[in-house]
Amino acid sequence: MDNEKLLDVKNLTISFHTYIGEVAAVRNVDFYLKKSEVLAIVGESGSGKSVSTQAILGLTPIPPGEIKSGKILFKNEDLLKFDEKKMSKICGSQISMIFQDPMTSLNPTMKVGNQIREVLHQHTDIIRRVSRERTIELMTLVGIPEPEVRINQYPHELSGGMRQRVMITMAMANRPDILIADEPTTALDVTIQSQIFRLLKELRTEFETAIILITHDFGVVAGIADRIVVMYAGKVMEEGETEQIYYKPRHPYTAALLKAVPSLVDNEKKKLRTIKGTPPFLLNIPSGCPFTDRCDYAMRICQEKEPQYFQFEDNRRVFCWLYHNQAAEQFQRFKDREGKLQ
Repeated sequence: MDNEKLLDVKNLTISFHTYIGEVAAVRNVDFYLKKSEVLAIVGESGSGKSVSTQAILGLTPIPPGEIKSGKILFKNEDLLKFDEKKMSKICGSQISMIFQDPMTSLNPTMKVGNQIREVLHQHTDIIRRVSRERTIELMTLVGIPEPEVRINQYPHELSGGMRQRVMITMAMANRPDILIADEPTTALDVTIQSQIFRLLKELRTEFETAIILITHDFGVVAGIADRIVVMYAGKVMEEGETEQIYYKPRHPYTAALLKAVPSLVDNEKKKLRTIKGTPPFLLNIPSGCPFTDRCDYAMRICQEKEPQYFQFEDNRRVFCWLYHNQAAEQFQRFKDREGKLQ
């Protein structure tokens, strides 16, 4: 593994066995994360974003889940080979996660201060008096006002934004190498969303923590992510640096997602752009490209054969037949319509 890569996910395939058949949730997924880097994994609901990252922490429910193949290399060690005891030492100390809904992640019967202190005690030999001081210090760091008071409150006594800050405090308590943020601003208003993302940027700078940001919203990642992985139907459709993805999307799905982001300069009477159709049913995945039925540039081969990954000199890769040398005419049509490709 490249020494620069803190995390390297290779050929990860995960299925769920249900009473109506096998759901292929993640299919041969590869991505990596460097130290202090922010990687955004973007895609619609059901694209495999959360399932892929939950596997990093050993949170895949087995059964009904099954990790069929792959490696998850963290500091050159394969996490998929770790037993429960070894994983428990990693989770919360070296790799932490912020879940979507803090109200369901926090214990409603425990004061928030005790929940933060519990994380500290689980991974360190810190004494109780010092852990209280450390908890107040951490709560101050993430912008929780009056931490001496908040430490004795229960989750239901805090606002949604404050509960999410408590979750971030718990995740950052042991200064992990990697923080996984799974839709961290769900159900929060725009102002609070902005505050949470600004906080994540500050924590990344303060602790040199690498972040994996999972989201369905392209609009929130521009100001925080270094690189973007676009997922659809359990596959990586495109990967590249944020600026490249935003200004020169190479996959039709990426371009369609970007068009669906509301613009402040759009005419008020202009309809919100959407992507036609729906994602494929993962019990019956099409033999070709999973985006074929929704793609304006689909060719016959797209229906018959799964694309290969096309690599580019700017460290990008795209899962699309448009870049085959025999698709020049259709590629030109995509290029002309998008007006963004080189």
